[in-house]
Amino acid sequence: MKTIQGSDSPGKGFYLGLAAVVTLIGGVTLVQDRFLGRTLSNEQMSQAALVLGLLPDKFGTWQTEHREMSESEIRQTGTKAYYSRVVWQSRGGGQGTVMLMCGQTRELSAHPPTVCFEGVGLTLDGEAKAVRLPAETMGGQEGELMAAHFKPERGVNKNPVFVYWGWSRDGRRWEAPSVPRLSFVGAPFLYKLYVVRDDTGRSGTRQVEVCDQILKEFLPEFHAAIDRVAAEQSVTAAN
Repeated sequence: MKTIQGSDSPGKGFYLGLAAVVTLIGGVTLVQDRFLGRTLSNEQMSQAALVLGLLPDKFGTWQTEHREMSESEIRQTGTKAYYSRVVWQSRGGGQGTVMLMCGQTRELSAHPPTVCFEGVGLTLDGEAKAVRLPAETMGGQEGELMAAHFKPERGVNKNPVFVYWGWSRDGRRWEAPSVPRLSFVGAPFLYKLYVVRDDTGRSGTRQVEVCDQILKEFLPEFHAAIDRVAAEQSVTAAN
């Protein structure tokens, strides 16, 4: 029996046209998602990078001296902006280093100290462990950082160090996932933080106390800079 096609039945041309429209819409959506998403990510990272330019040369009880990142460090880590300081107390004798970077998620999440420090002659001494730090230390919100000791390789003239490090999507909540590249997939940018203290003598408690104190006095300054940039952006958007 033949099937009789009425005049209202869609023909082959209709379905081909529909397929073309669907394909066009899908293509436009893909382009919009890819390029608009990339633009938004770049804008968010640019705003985040502005924050680091507002951080003070002195904070709390700490004096600082600027430390330059090399061009190769900047390139390899995908860093857009950074704050890197040797810090010390005029009273109390504490001394250490703070490095805060802002940059592309893929690169910045792929370089823990177990890679970076080994490149300068330091090797992991023991096991790196994630530690929970209280809100008082982390500037108002409990966070997690990795902690580890590093020692110089044989023949390398460097001091051993104790290191905290971690990542943040917003500068307030700090994380130390075991596989950061997977944990931060989709994040438009990342902040990455290092706090380093000379570990000579392995007195342990003293090193941790110094690093905790640096965090306690530095992170509120960082949060204030985040708030300032957000307020300025709100004013700009309103105008």
